[in-house]
Amino acid sequence: MTLGETQATLGAEKFSALLVITRALAAQIRLDELLQLIVTKTSALLEAERSTVFIVDRDARELWSQVAQLSELTEIRLGLDGPGLAAHVARTGEALNLPDAYQDPRFNRDVDRATGWHTGSMLVMPMLNHQGEIIGVFQVMNKRGGFAFGVEDEELLSSLSASAAIAVENAQLYEEQRRFFYSFVETMAATIDAKDRQTSGHTGRVTRYAVILATELDLSPSEIEIIRLASLLHDYGKIGIPDAILTKPGKLTDEEYAVMRQHARYTKEILDRIRFPRGMREIPPIAAQHHERPDGRGAPWGLRGDEIVFGSRIIAVADVFDALTSRRYYKDPIPMERAIQIIIENAGTQFDPTVVEAFKRALPALTMAVAEMAPAIEAGR
Repeated sequence: MTLGETQATLGAEKFSALLVITRALAAQIRLDELLQLIVTKTSALLEAERSTVFIVDRDARELWSQVAQLSELTEIRLGLDGPGLAAHVARTGEALNLPDAYQDPRFNRDVDRATGWHTGSMLVMPMLNHQGEIIGVFQVMNKRGGFAFGVEDEELLSSLSASAAIAVENAQLYEEQRRFFYSFVETMAATIDAKDRQTSGHTGRVTRYAVILATELDLSPSEIEIIRLASLLHDYGKIGIPDAILTKPGKLTDEEYAVMRQHARYTKEILDRIRFPRGMREIPPIAAQHHERPDGRGAPWGLRGDEIVFGSRIIAVADVFDALTSRRYYKDPIPMERAIQIIIENAGTQFDPTVVEAFKRALPALTMAVAEMAPAIEAGR
């Protein structure tokens, strides 16, 4: 049904509410938040006690839902070929309007038994994409006041399901691209661990410590995510360091150390070639500046103070903290108390004072993280 046809059959108030919901769905790209929005808005629009959105997983031959409104279950999975009204609608594309679900032999009472809920009236609608494929199923339950769902409810849910299907497909595409991007970054990080077995695990530990610090600094979720990604990539430039230096079983000479200090420059040069999504374009400088110092004595550019991006100042503390508390070819881990003292003593010279203050506040979480990873740290993994 087109919007014009829907407007002709619905009251102005309902149609206006439908437009508001449609715009809200179109603006949401994260699937979990989108599904939560869908069930909340659908129940309000149709004056129902509860809604559930099932997504078709054809590979697993299942319907799944992480959002079942007012349900104690965190996830519901139903066999696509099994019993139940949602599975029936997913297979056939038939919309169902039932005054009493318990009177329909296809109704599966298992979820009600598991949650203590009692389903009365029920409206079940397929979600179709542009190709006419069923990608999900709406279930709206228990019209308030004890009534059955009417024709107007069917028209509302039909229109809403069309908008929701487009939004869900867009969110799924976004999620697939996001998973691809993250797996790409994690694979890049793993190549450095594979290249130097002695520092294997360093990237993961630095990332964990940096996220703890960023959280303590009250950064936003998107900022924390950028810190996490930059931490995973902070040592990628080591791929350009000769193995004879990178894996030398002993202390580096001054000349070798000068070569090693260039890995941050290589990190920047390599990451600058990647077309990061908008909002993530600070990752190359954040990843590359982790050896710069507020006093200007860092490498490779000799930046000082606010010339160093703030995310890099976080990674700098996490990086040195791991270096101090981990085994290397030429040294054993130093005691935790001494590592903490070194970080604090170098506030304002090697490390940003604001980050060091966050480091002190975050010591319980950092100490717990080190303890959890102690066996791997001790083994040099």
